[in-house]
Amino acid sequence: MELKEILAISGAPGLYKYVAQGKGGIIVEALADGRRTMVGGTTKVSALGDIAVFTQTSEVPLGDVFQSVYDHQAGKPVALTSKSSPEELKGFMSSVLPDYDTERVHNSDIKKIAQWYNALIGAGMTSFKTTEEENGAAAAEEAAVEAPKKKTATRKPSAATAAGKQRAPKAESRSKAPSARSTTARKAQ
Repeated sequence: MELKEILAISGAPGLYKYVAQGKGGIIVEALADGRRTMVGGTTKVSALGDIAVFTQTSEVPLGDVFQSVYDHQAGKPVALTSKSSPEELKGFMSSVLPDYDTERVHNSDIKKIAQWYNALIGAGMTSFKTTEEENGAAAAEEAAVEAPKKKTATRKPSAATAAGKQRAPKAESRSKAPSARSTTARKAQ
């Protein structure tokens, strides 16, 4: 299960796993109880893999934030609730992501991060890195090792171009006889 398959649906509590495309929308399965439901095409749906958190310098993907929370909490759920004080929320977020943007990341965002993290841990998720990131890092390491080994191939000129000869242009077709029925005649009929 990857973060790009996990969805947050506007107006629906909890997280959902993408199952299939239906006629009128998508079919999703709730992570909490496994119930499947249809989500209409006009409902706002966000994949967790597409969400990022603002920092002072850039944006950090949500998967990296979840991985930081997982490392900080030693794999245990977060003790924050919807009734947690703003100081508790800000303290938690600064311990997990020290340079987060305090003006653009609101308390409600921190509550969602904690709730989503707890839902993912409850569903048995332990790694929040996408396979693309893992494969990309492995491919970058392999490319760095193989780069000195590769040789660039050079193309040898053909015998005709080496002798300074140029190719003759192709002869054009001289038959421009009109066809029995032109395209305009077909459209008119």
